[in-house]
Amino acid sequence: MGYQSQKITARKTRQKGVAIITAMLVVALGTITVVAMTSRQQLDLTREQNEALIQNARSFATSGEQFAAALLFLDHEAGLRENTDSLDDDWAQTIPPITIDDMTLQGCIVDMQGRFNLNNIINAEGAADPVQFDILKRLLGELGIEQAKADAIVDWVDTDLNATIPEGAEDDYYTGLDPAYRTTNAPFTSVSELQLVKGFSPSVAEEKDDYELLLPHVAALPVDGGPTQVNVNTATPEVVASLSEFLQPLGAGLSRWDTGKYEDYPECEDIFDLDAEESAPDALAQDEELEPYLFVNEFIAEAAADTGEEVVPPNSISVSSRYFQIRVDVAGENARLTQYSLLERDDSGRSRVIFRARDTL
Repeated sequence: MGYQSQKITARKTRQKGVAIITAMLVVALGTITVVAMTSRQQLDLTREQNEALIQNARSFATSGEQFAAALLFLDHEAGLRENTDSLDDDWAQTIPPITIDDMTLQGCIVDMQGRFNLNNIINAEGAADPVQFDILKRLLGELGIEQAKADAIVDWVDTDLNATIPEGAEDDYYTGLDPAYRTTNAPFTSVSELQLVKGFSPSVAEEKDDYELLLPHVAALPVDGGPTQVNVNTATPEVVASLSEFLQPLGAGLSRWDTGKYEDYPECEDIFDLDAEESAPDALAQDEELEPYLFVNEFIAEAAADTGEEVVPPNSISVSSRYFQIRVDVAGENARLTQYSLLERDDSGRSRVIFRARDTL
């Protein structure tokens, strides 16, 4: 009996040990489950808070866009200086920081018709327009960029698959890259698309520099009614010089910019600080105040006085604009957002959004 009793006692001891270990495992698993649930709830809460911040920032950016559209409407309604658009207008200034509910907004409005429209280089039939193609090549030359790069830009938007000689590129070039892709054979939707074109890759230092040099002077605008006119009141000196061979030596003198601040695009800060003469290149230094052109013929007459030639067809330039880019920067404690909106202002002064992008052009 003594031996049997010992066996029973030993068995009960082992059972108690197993029960204790099992209980400890159950407690441990329960603790892990509770911690996991709490962590998941905390993660979900953080995600919801971040989503709310992002949505809030987007709402503020849209409000900034609407404010800019209102400025453009008021400018049209005022009809100052023969209803021209120039660097003297109220919209042509950096919008100072405005703080609302722990969010800060600031930004600027940029006249996109002060640039060369990349989509101008293709005509209604989808083939290269020789006049606009020459303007693009002159613009590249003014900036010190190899003019042959215009060939690849044309091939990116024309409708055929024949590479332009000597530096053009079609699908056979792009499908050989890693990663491979194809040409759009359609108009540019955004100037940032230029980084996909041969000769402007952001992964090659020299090509990235060329892209950044060209960026303040080009736009991607609709061409439903034919080539977009260049507004000579807001055109950069390089764009003015590229309009014709006769204008090449006159760009700095005819441009209404008296500093080189436009080169800071797409940044907004101080871009319209036209009194900052210390930042102006020597070629842009002006002794007299620059008045905007009220009529196209004023620009043509001033240019012709220096050249004795009709320097550019009147229908290729203007002194007013329809297309403007709005940049709005929103910054808060835990959220930052930059929104770019391309607006078209119609003949009544009202604007519609053609293109909108966040954190990239």
